[in-house]
Formats: sequence, C-alpha cells, structure tokens
Amino acid sequence: MVMVMEKLDVFELARRYHRELRIEEPSLATLAAELFGDLGLKIREFLEKEGYSLTGAKFIDYDKSLVLGIMKDDKTYEVILRKT
Repeated sequence: MVMVMEKLDVFELARRYHRELRIEEPSLATLAAELFGDLGLKIREFLEKEGYSLTGAKFIDYDKSLVLGIMKDDKTYEVILRKT
C-alpha cells in the first residue's frame, strides 16, 4: 500500500511544528517549517516508532538549526538538523 501525503503549506507545517515538536514561538515554528519542510516531523515520527520520546525542541535561528531532545530508557540525546 502506497500512502500519498498531500503537500502541506508552510503555515500548516508551522502549526504541526508548534503542536508536535513544541516550538512555542510562532515565528520560529514558521521559520523551521520553511527551512526543513516536514523533515523534522518525519524524524520525530521515526524516532518515536523506534522507542524514543521527544523531550523538547529548540530552534537556533542564528545557525539555522533545529535541535530535537530525545530520550530512550535513561539516556538522553540531541539530534541536530542544520540547513546548509
């Protein structure tokens, strides 16, 4: 079965970054959506399927980086998405 995802506009992606990754500042959620599209959301989904939980996310705009804090068991990690 092939699932076709409709292309979401940047504002819907920003709402999802806000809701699912908990990027509180609307302008940063929008900037993350513009830079990364749905990549950050897909990575979160994949990691959760692998047993990791999201502990937080922050957008570092001067680096154009999205940092996802994740945890599995008692170990914590950071996954960094950086636009080059």
